[in-house]
Amino acid sequence: KISDVGAVQLLMARGALLGRRAALRPHRDPGLVEAFQLVRTQRRLARRIAQLRHQLSDASLQQLPEFEQRVGVLQQLGYLGADRGVTLKGRVCCEIQSTQDELVASEAVFSGLLGQLAPEEAVALLSALVFQEKSDVEPRLPPALAAARQQLYDLTAATAAVQRAAGLDVEPEQHCAEVLHCGLMEVVYEWARGTPFSAITQLTDVMEGSIVRAMVRLDGACRELQDAARVMGNTALFQLMQAASAAIKRDVIFAASLYVA
Repeated sequence: KISDVGAVQLLMARGALLGRRAALRPHRDPGLVEAFQLVRTQRRLARRIAQLRHQLSDASLQQLPEFEQRVGVLQQLGYLGADRGVTLKGRVCCEIQSTQDELVASEAVFSGLLGQLAPEEAVALLSALVFQEKSDVEPRLPPALAAARQQLYDLTAATAAVQRAAGLDVEPEQHCAEVLHCGLMEVVYEWARGTPFSAITQLTDVMEGSIVRAMVRLDGACRELQDAARVMGNTALFQLMQAASAAIKRDVIFAASLYVA
């Protein structure tokens, strides 16, 4: 005889559930196996989702220090404000996507380096940030362009130094070697001045197809800098990049059927 009220209530509840189970007759349901498999799959996926979320959380925590370092770099260089909001300089940087290093390209804009050059000099200098191959031929540059190249090296080293000071694994000298490839500067300069294609190919050991592809990417970078100039409200820079684009976008290099970019 059961005298405990709680036990009696549990026993009555058990009897009610057993009665409901008998009425359901699940063993006679033709969809039972399929439903069971579906529930198993849902539970397995739920466990996998929980596992991935845990792993993602761990990965995020591991990357958090580097993230904070990079935010600090962007704040120090003026691309983010103290509240981490994107500044005008940051918005301009977002427009530039075709170069090896958007920070260096942006610094070249805001430092006035590009603005002090003629169109053929500006586009030649920009090629150092667009061309991705190496050349064993040292370009012969006019004094103004050679000086601009040195300034670009200095800007690149300076941005790398800021990153290194923030704790990032960046070596200024190595970063310059990875980001800047000046092998086509003379080629681009002469092409922008109207020199025939057959003549500029004699100035370098870079293959013709690589020259063409670099020029096409360079034209894209010029157009991106035009967009950046619009964001800045810098009419002079817009006109400079427009003229630079027009100077290289001619003749056999931009014949659509010749090479595939």
